[in-house]
Amino acid sequence: MFSAARLFILLSFSLLLMPSCQQQKTNAVPGIDPAPAEGFIGRRRQQPLPQERADLAVIFVGGFTEQVLLHFRKAYESMPLLPCSGRQLRAYYAWDSGTGNLLFHSTWKLQRDLAAFCRLNPTADIVLIGHSYGGSAIMDALRHLKEPHGRVIVATIDPVSRRKKSQPKQRPACVDYWINTYCYPYRNIRDGFARMGGPWRHCEQADINLNFPGTQRDTDGDRYAHVYPEPMLLESNTNIGKSVYELLCDRLSPAP
Repeated sequence: MFSAARLFILLSFSLLLMPSCQQQKTNAVPGIDPAPAEGFIGRRRQQPLPQERADLAVIFVGGFTEQVLLHFRKAYESMPLLPCSGRQLRAYYAWDSGTGNLLFHSTWKLQRDLAAFCRLNPTADIVLIGHSYGGSAIMDALRHLKEPHGRVIVATIDPVSRRKKSQPKQRPACVDYWINTYCYPYRNIRDGFARMGGPWRHCEQADINLNFPGTQRDTDGDRYAHVYPEPMLLESNTNIGKSVYELLCDRLSPAP
């Protein structure tokens, strides 16, 4: 559990690093349903999973400073659609489901929305993608999933524990495939905050682990870093020659 001093430091740095109002326009790919909100306030609101008929739900869950810095919001907006023969819905949550609870587990909103979606769509596939604290949040939420459902595919992007007692690396029974990426070693000074929380790095129970070293650079020439999750989701990993997005496509594409 974080001390009050650590929480104050994290929030202070988040406010200092907050992007300007001129950088708030979405660059969303066409076809996202529902379309992401735009503007300074709109982009800091969650997009709950719609309780509507669909064949695939793709849920993004951001980390501790997500609603301030919007680092994972960019991935939610820019990741192309996944293979789906029917309707595909996309959702976006903060790690605490927007409850404002900084100290304890608080994924009940995500649990509620996911269960309601599954009751309405008992054969729909579900993809959950979590960054930082969002990685442990999706695992916590899936441990409570009791409704009928289709395939459950998980991608954790440099996940971080929220507290030591949560046993976050334990794979939920409903998960059919787990892709885990991590950044190690860290080279960005802001990644020190992730180190305080407890990065998972290599996870034995994951089906595949992809390392993006902070000593290497992404396609924009920047070093891979915990605070910039989009490259770890969309860029090819040198070890396997595919990105997490491409691996998700492989799992969801219909058999020839």
